[in-house]
Amino acid sequence: MWFIIVCLVILTKILYDWRRPSTFPPGPRGLPIVGNILDVKRLVDETKFYSHAWCRLADIYGPIVGLKLGIAEPMIIVSGKDAVIEMMSRPQFDGRPNGFIHKLRTGGKRRGVLFTDGDIWRDQRRFVLKTLKEFGFGNVTMEDIILNDAISLTSTIESLTKLGPITNLYNITSIAVLNNLWTLVAGTQFDLDNSKLTEILSVVNEITRNTNVTGGILTHLPFLRYITPGLTGFTALNQKWTRMWQFIRTEIMKHKQTRTHGEFRDFIDVYLAEMDKQSNSSISSFDEEQLISVVKDLFTAGVETTKNTIGFIITYLVVKQDVQRKVHEEIDRVLGTEILPRIVYKNRLPYLNATIAEVTRLANVGPTSIPHRAMTDSTLLGYEIKKNYTLLANLRSVHMDEQHWGDPKEFRPERFINDKGEYIEDPWLIPFGLGHRKCLGEILAKNNIFLFTACLLQKFQFVLPLGHPNPILEGVDGFTIAPPHLSVVAIKRK
Repeated sequence: MWFIIVCLVILTKILYDWRRPSTFPPGPRGLPIVGNILDVKRLVDETKFYSHAWCRLADIYGPIVGLKLGIAEPMIIVSGKDAVIEMMSRPQFDGRPNGFIHKLRTGGKRRGVLFTDGDIWRDQRRFVLKTLKEFGFGNVTMEDIILNDAISLTSTIESLTKLGPITNLYNITSIAVLNNLWTLVAGTQFDLDNSKLTEILSVVNEITRNTNVTGGILTHLPFLRYITPGLTGFTALNQKWTRMWQFIRTEIMKHKQTRTHGEFRDFIDVYLAEMDKQSNSSISSFDEEQLISVVKDLFTAGVETTKNTIGFIITYLVVKQDVQRKVHEEIDRVLGTEILPRIVYKNRLPYLNATIAEVTRLANVGPTSIPHRAMTDSTLLGYEIKKNYTLLANLRSVHMDEQHWGDPKEFRPERFINDKGEYIEDPWLIPFGLGHRKCLGEILAKNNIFLFTACLLQKFQFVLPLGHPNPILEGVDGFTIAPPHLSVVAIKRK
């Protein structure tokens, strides 16, 4: 008797969760328990990219699409400029998901700055920005550090060209990009052939390529990790995050052993001092696990999108040699061969800026926002958004809007050049997001991309090896979009 009652209760709960109230955003019907998991899988199989699947759903159902993925809270896909701006500018949508996968990545509890919210996020974010700024974040000192790393990269590339086509350009670019951030965070730099760092960057790349913004099966049906930990990816993912956690913990231990009280070499030193200062506070969010998580967030977010964007710039230019030639001509005219690119010259290089903007728009390295969470019950464009719903801003839908761009699939840097030959920013280009959760490393990322690209194109012409097929410009899907793997020949310019 009791067994029958329990089964009826469970069945009622399943059917209740399956229903779609009239105020819930439109979307595919789905199935009991698994919801829309199979619908999303089918669309991703057809389109090859999650972001393409979101655009397909927007075409069918409109700017606000509701999905139910397993037993997780519903996910709302927000597409189109107006809807995206409204969602990202409203503080009630500034939360972060609290699913299993979001806690697993930082030791079983939400920590750091990427996937926290509320007082912890505000305290950590404020401290991170203040401290990094004191060490040169966003000023001329930072520019010098970036330029030194860019020059080191060009020297390495020049050496590699003697050995034939370069097959690991993205890897060495990753280390070069990381170095300027790591100088602020840990006070050291790495050789471009550092084996330990190459291994950790490989781990980061594997995690990024094998995860997606929905959180995957470990978010939708987290109990499966107990049943099939290998098939769900739990075992491999946990091992990779543990390796990265240990790498950062080792760096922090070195700082603990070598720090001098009252003297601060870098961000880690200042954070350790803040931990000492707040050690007697019962409400402090500053501890070693938080420090590891913050450094981990800076490490991954600070490198992934920047190196992918630079990689896409090179990829597009090896295919679009006419555009590369125009960039070369502009650099030669403004800088020549000896003057180092600097931010002060940025406005005098409109075509380079336009090329970077156009690659950013088309490549969509971050095709959606990092997942947001509704902090309270609310509405969006007339649809009910309950507390703890997850929301994704579909940035690709804005960057590829045909009504605004006209020919969004065409690679045309001239769309960012006005009649006077000046570079013009377009408010429809929002790769760093909007609102309070806008990327905190935007300035550093923009400076990295501009200075590295200018230095590389001042020194080299990039071409494909003879017989190399044209790369697929759409890239490789994952949590972010990566450029396709390819070999390049770097020809030193006279």
